[in-house]
Amino acid sequence: MLLPENRKNMKHSEAFLSEARLVATMDHPQIVQFVGVAWESLSELYCVTEFMAGGDLRSLLMGYLANGVPQQLDATKLQIAYQVAHALTYLHSLDPEVLHRDLKTRNILLTTSLDAKITDFGASRVRSNATMTSGVGSSFWMAPEAMLGERYGEKADVFSLGVVLSELDMHELPYWHAKEKDSDSGRPLPETAVLQMVSLGKLQVRFSRFMDPDMARFAKTCVSVDPIDRPKAAEVLYYLQVAMKKHQY
Repeated sequence: MLLPENRKNMKHSEAFLSEARLVATMDHPQIVQFVGVAWESLSELYCVTEFMAGGDLRSLLMGYLANGVPQQLDATKLQIAYQVAHALTYLHSLDPEVLHRDLKTRNILLTTSLDAKITDFGASRVRSNATMTSGVGSSFWMAPEAMLGERYGEKADVFSLGVVLSELDMHELPYWHAKEKDSDSGRPLPETAVLQMVSLGKLQVRFSRFMDPDMARFAKTCVSVDPIDRPKAAEVLYYLQVAMKKHQY
């Protein structure tokens, strides 16, 4: 839905319709299905998609955290990660390639059986000229190169996926452990300080001691500061597929 505060701005209306056109071309089981567009006027536009009765992944993980569900990447969470990687692999394989640019747990929706599908393509763009520069996306899931306004490509989505892997494992929000050193109350660092430390490689998301060591090492490559050191989405997909077979998930 086009938010009320944006309805009088035609640029927002055009961006909304661009998102609808983009999603309408997609056909993948791990992407929320587009149904159509409805409107009362050019300033009141609605995008209709399939209903995901399981809610979003962040809400599920908050429930896990509140109820003391054990940390680790268990069979259910590994399958969710696999399905998200499958969706990214599809986007990156399109011609021209599509980058999501705003992958986070709020944008991963679930069925009642916890099958995952990604949504919210408002920040997505068809990749042209090999790279992009505008820093869009929710800041704590953004890759360092996107934070700094540098050129970036598909590996920026992989960084976001690495952050999601940490959330699936720990249930916590990204960088929850970043606290002010000189504060007796252990107050969280300001967002700007967190982003600066992440962009410089001085702060990373964490993985629990319960995660398989090989999986933890691989997950950490996904959040490498240098995009060259990150795997492609297709490589993440393959690794997770092998892990599922290895552990008979």
